[in-house]
Amino acid sequence: MKTQKLAIIGVGHVGSSVLATALQTELFGEIVLLDPKDKVAWGEGLDQMHAAGLLSRKNIAVHIGDYTDLADADIVIVAATHVYPNGEIPADRQELLTENLPIIHEIMTNIVQNTQSAMLIFITNPADTIVYIAATYDYPRNLLLSTGTMLDSSRLRQLLGQRYQVDPKSVSGYMMGEHGFAAFPVLSHLTIAGISYDKLSTYFPEVALLTAEEIKEKVVQAAYDVFAAKNGVTNVAVAQAAIDIARCILLDEKSIFPVSVPMTGHEYHFAKPCAYSIPCVLGKEGVEKKLLVSLNSWEKEKLAESVASIRKSIILTE
Repeated sequence: MKTQKLAIIGVGHVGSSVLATALQTELFGEIVLLDPKDKVAWGEGLDQMHAAGLLSRKNIAVHIGDYTDLADADIVIVAATHVYPNGEIPADRQELLTENLPIIHEIMTNIVQNTQSAMLIFITNPADTIVYIAATYDYPRNLLLSTGTMLDSSRLRQLLGQRYQVDPKSVSGYMMGEHGFAAFPVLSHLTIAGISYDKLSTYFPEVALLTAEEIKEKVVQAAYDVFAAKNGVTNVAVAQAAIDIARCILLDEKSIFPVSVPMTGHEYHFAKPCAYSIPCVLGKEGVEKKLLVSLNSWEKEKLAESVASIRKSIILTE
C-alpha cells in the first residue's frame, strides 16, 4: 500500500515549521526535504527523526533528496526564499519579489520536469505574484495555489473571537484579495453562529461594532506585530495553514478555504489576469471550484485595490 509522500522545498524557518507540523499530523509516510543547503536540511530532518523514538511519534521516513523525488510525491510545499545576511526578511514585498523571482523560476523549471500530478502549495512571498508566475509554466492550474489569505483569515477569526468572547472556530468569515497589506474582510458574508455581522449588536449589545476598515487595519496590524517581534519571521501559523490545505486535498474533504489562485481577470471584470485569494473548494482534484461570491461596494473597491497592487508586482516580472 502506497503511503502519502510530502516534499518540502526550502527548509528555513518556515520549511522547518512545515516539517514539524507535518510530522505531528501523521498524514505522510514519507517526507523528502529539498534545499540548496543540504547540510541544514539534513540537520532538520535528523533532529525530527530523533523524535521517532518517542512513544507519541509515528515512525515516518524523513530524508533529504532532489527534484527526481517529486515524481511520486502527492504534495509539494514550496517555502524557499532568499536568505538575507542579517536573517531579517524585508517588509517591502517588491524587494522580496526581486530576490525570490529567480528562485521560483528555478523551482518551477525543475518541478515540471519531474511531476505533473503533485499538488503544489506555495508559501513563498509575495504569495499572489509567486503563484501567478508558477501558473505561467506548463503545469495543471487546478494543482497549484498559495496559502494566500488563509493566515489573514485566521487572524480575522481570532480577532473577532476575542472581541465577542467566542471560540474563533465559531466565526465563519474570511479575508480576500492580496495576502498582506491589501487583504480585506468580506463582512457581507461573515457570521458568528449563523448571525450576520450587521446583526451582531442585537445579540452582543455590549460590544461595539467595528467598521470593515477598522477590522482590516487590525488584521493587517496583527501580521506586522508578529513580523516585528520575530525579526521578520512568521512561520508557525502559515505552516499550519499549508498542512491544513494538504490534509483537505489528501482526504478529499471538500473544505472551502480562501487561497490564492490564478485568475483570468474576467471573474470580477478586471482587464488583466492576476492571482489573488477567493474562497475555493479543495479536494482530491486540487482547486475544484472557485466561489465568486457577491461583494458590496466597499469590498469591490478593496478587491480592485488588491488587484492593482498585485498587478504592479506582476509587471515587474514580465
